[in-house]
Amino acid sequence: MHNITPRRLLALFGYVAFFAAGPALAQVGPIQPVLVSVGSMPEVAHNRPDLPDDYSVPLDVYVGADGIVSNAVVSDSTGNAEADGIAARYIRERRFLPGLDARGKPVDSMVKVTVNMYKRAGRKVVRVTLKPPPFANESARVKKLMCADFVYEMNRLSDDANIRDTSLEVRPFISAHMYMTQKNVPSEVQEKFWDEWPKMLRKIVDRCEKNQLQMFYAEVLVPALDGAIPSNETVTASSAQ
Repeated sequence: MHNITPRRLLALFGYVAFFAAGPALAQVGPIQPVLVSVGSMPEVAHNRPDLPDDYSVPLDVYVGADGIVSNAVVSDSTGNAEADGIAARYIRERRFLPGLDARGKPVDSMVKVTVNMYKRAGRKVVRVTLKPPPFANESARVKKLMCADFVYEMNRLSDDANIRDTSLEVRPFISAHMYMTQKNVPSEVQEKFWDEWPKMLRKIVDRCEKNQLQMFYAEVLVPALDGAIPSNETVTASSAQ
């Protein structure tokens, strides 16, 4: 687990001192639990009994402040009790980064996941997907984040959770989705956007690392993406009316 570094403390202190009267305050959380990756790919080999079909099992997973799963409850049965049980046992053995409260303190929390069990080229594999928090809550939080907060979260994903491609994790994905909605990016451009998003995200993180006092979304992400996407490929909401 990352500790808050002196550099980050200075960034937070400077931000709060300078912008104390402003509407946006520096923050770390809240952040829902993050599944720690066990391989280089999202799907991993799964030693399980033969099942008659592929199964996607939704579960409510209760994660302690230490990142250990205390319980996992199937929220909607697949109709196959064996598949439900295998999925529950599997997720109970996985490790999470704990959820954080608004001050960045690890807390007991619950996250909704789906354990997907299927075969790839005849090999039994499993992939876990996490349901993101409500979009409205997260988009409001993204607008308040300063670069120090965003860099902290990205380091937590890559270093502590061992996630190689962080571009589709909750915070980066919602940030990109907010930009596309704000700019009313045409559907024919969106595929190209997502292809380039991992590379653009790395540049955004680099810019944030260099000036952690900036507001992540308004002062770094939006200008960076405006510069990466030609103006003739975006249509603002006002011009589309």
